[in-house]
Amino acid sequence: MTTPIISVDQLSFSYRRQTTPAIAEVSFALQPGSVTALIGKAGAGKSTLCALLAGFMPQFFRGKTSGSLQVAGRDPLNSSIIEMLPHATMVTSQASTQISGVCFSVAEEVGFALQNLSFPIAEITQRVQRAMELMEITHLAERSPFQLSGGQQQRLVIAAALALSPPILILDEPTAQLDPPAVAALGVTLRNLAQAGQTIVVAEHHLDWVGAYADRVLVLRDGHLIADDAPRAILADVTRADGRPYCVRLSHHAQRHGVWLANHPTAITPAELSAGIDTAAPVAEVTRPLATAPATSTILDIENVSFTYPNGVAVLHGVNLQIAKGERIALLGRNGAGKSTLLRHFNGLLRPQQGRVKLHGRDIKATAPGALAQQASIVFQDVRNQLFAATIRAEVTFGPSMLKLSAAEVTRRVDTALAICGLTALADTHPYDLPVAQRRLVATAAIMALESDLIALDDHRHGSRHRPWAVGGTRQPRPRFLCGPNRPRRAHPSRCGRHRYALGRPDKRSTHPAPTRSGLAAGASHVCRSGDCAPECVGARVVSTVSVAVTRGGSTATW
Repeated sequence: MTTPIISVDQLSFSYRRQTTPAIAEVSFALQPGSVTALIGKAGAGKSTLCALLAGFMPQFFRGKTSGSLQVAGRDPLNSSIIEMLPHATMVTSQASTQISGVCFSVAEEVGFALQNLSFPIAEITQRVQRAMELMEITHLAERSPFQLSGGQQQRLVIAAALALSPPILILDEPTAQLDPPAVAALGVTLRNLAQAGQTIVVAEHHLDWVGAYADRVLVLRDGHLIADDAPRAILADVTRADGRPYCVRLSHHAQRHGVWLANHPTAITPAELSAGIDTAAPVAEVTRPLATAPATSTILDIENVSFTYPNGVAVLHGVNLQIAKGERIALLGRNGAGKSTLLRHFNGLLRPQQGRVKLHGRDIKATAPGALAQQASIVFQDVRNQLFAATIRAEVTFGPSMLKLSAAEVTRRVDTALAICGLTALADTHPYDLPVAQRRLVATAAIMALESDLIALDDHRHGSRHRPWAVGGTRQPRPRFLCGPNRPRRAHPSRCGRHRYALGRPDKRSTHPAPTRSGLAAGASHVCRSGDCAPECVGARVVSTVSVAVTRGGSTATW
């Protein structure tokens, strides 16, 4: 039998000042040339385990370690990161933190580590070119790494890791900011690398991607390894996977409605789902009333907006878009299409060189973003640009406290937002002591507490693989609150000025804008920007009809 390239024996790790271990008595062994997926809820220990394998603990992240670990014949617990780099390279979940800051171009950044390891110039050039081709960023070779979109930066840091060609490649949430074609291309690339002998370890929340490309799945729960099996054995069993991939859920739905081929196994990949549908089975026509907002209730009006960054990159070209009260809109497009740029025009963070942006019919060109907080708010793609307080409660309190509200009203808004996002018990915790997915919930709660008329969510699923509304706890009998990007189940009565919000199941018999499972009915408008928007978020596919604005090359098309 082949000697394992990674061997973990009773490994435990606790961060400083934390009483509960992040990793607890984990044991497993991985063979060369495999793709292994680590899955689990936010905070399960996936990122910590990845960092341990790459040698980040205890040299970079301090804490208490026990057990043993061997990676490519070395002990990461007693080796420096630079010693581990040629043998095990890690891409973290936040791409911007891995950009060196000393390189002037994407090509230089991809080759930066190779230069530090004294590779020959000819080999560096060859490797950099190959890595950029694999990640489809060759056209960005001369652009500054800091002039890229979030998804483009993620492609960049993955390319830099690929250029090193280490025996072991460790990727923490590599698909989080990639658009669907790039997600699929990355899976094919990793499979090819594994067939060539590299060992791939991926912490991933896209379970359909795991089913399509992984050889083996390890499930973490509260730091413990609770399952280790083949993808089908894990993903088809909700008790082991802590959730179900969309393909599994849809195949179960097809089985219940008699349109699934007999004896065909439950699908864990899109290809299996397509093959399992009985196209000859009779299907009853399904109609669903359209929930539309009155034409007079426009909140935001984007008129012929064009925008070019100071470096000369033109991103938006004559964009026109209207958003009405109560609409849920998915803003789709490939990495670099202009989604984040467009969102930042909603509340004046960016100003168009041409055209105008109107909120409630008023041009906002002369209005400071802070003055627009109650009208339009944004949860950033990288919430590190949004979190600054020492506790979660202080973070959520800051916005409402700036609106000249009464102390009682501020407290009500803060307590409600914390409860909806499942953060009440963590209110006194520092935001950066939480996993990335929960940090996004903190930023979301802070925006929700403003009770703005329009909420924009930039790549809101980053770091969270679960159904977005399943975060906050048990469903209340009469929930009435707009739940932001992660639409949790818990909700409380709330009224903000003219609008009332609702959360619940759609009433298929009603032609009125009934409460929806996506957490938004008549009230604040909800704009979700995502390279891979969840079907639950886009009501057009699941609960009720919404508008979908698609950006392509900086222009929008609206249905």
